Amino acid sequence: MAFTAQDVMELKNATNAGMMECKKAMTEANGDRAKAIELLRTWGVAKGAAPKSTEMKEGLVASKISDDAKLGVILRLGCQTDFVARNEMFTKLLADLVNLAFKSTVSTPAELNALPYPDGSGCTVDTVIKELIGSTVKENLAVTGLARFSTTNGVIAKYVHHNAKVGALIQIDGSDSDAAKNLGSDIAMHITAGMPQVPVAVDRSAIPADVIARETANAKEGLDPKKPPQIQEKIVAGKLDKVFGEIVLLEQPYVKDDKQKVRELVAIGSKAAGAALTVARFARLKVGES
Repeated sequence: MAFTAQDVMELKNATNAGMMECKKAMTEANGDRAKAIELLRTWGVAKGAAPKSTEMKEGLVASKISDDAKLGVILRLGCQTDFVARNEMFTKLLADLVNLAFKSTVSTPAELNALPYPDGSGCTVDTVIKELIGSTVKENLAVTGLARFSTTNGVIAKYVHHNAKVGALIQIDGSDSDAAKNLGSDIAMHITAGMPQVPVAVDRSAIPADVIARETANAKEGLDPKKPPQIQEKIVAGKLDKVFGEIVLLEQPYVKDDKQKVRELVAIGSKAAGAALTVARFARLKVGES
């Protein structure tokens, strides 16, 4: 199959490989663009569209739950281009790291990087990733998010969006019944959706101090200094009540039924389980976020 200089240029734009490599690949592939891309990938020179920066704005999220739902892990593997994220090497690396995190006791990317990679080489995860960057990937690659939950009196549930770009892990305590598992899955899906906002805490008592300070300062902006202090306090309290009601998980309207709060969903689940269920903790990972 014949090919033109324009075909070579289009291959270069699609893979960010050099002109000579693209011409060689097209020649060996007899002009078949798909085969040429596979050849470039094998040679370790295809890098996808040229990244605008070194930030890892692409990647994938994956999760794993034990058969008894007592243990779960969610992991985000970041890279610079979606071309690499959909590479077979990348998806294998992601699966290996999820399994490794699942079998270990790590809770941070740094702890995972220090473990031996599960290929029998004796090299650490960090070393293997650096070797891939230098020999094959040719762009930044790293575990950019990790959470691992376990429970003795409840269940761990997960939800990962079908595009593998965002997902959530949640711990429900109080029962290991099917009702608890279903509740966990429903709330994990709600957290993944991030509607109306991504929650920052399970309830108000768990809101981070820096968030409280920031929102309090925002609520005080524009207050009429002529108003009595007690009136100003009520205005600030009212603003904070509205804000916290939007960012606290249990107070949010459920994504599948905005007339129902998440706390009401928990109450329904508790009744079905015949036990008081509680949301112990959650984690949400999205590609491109810190």
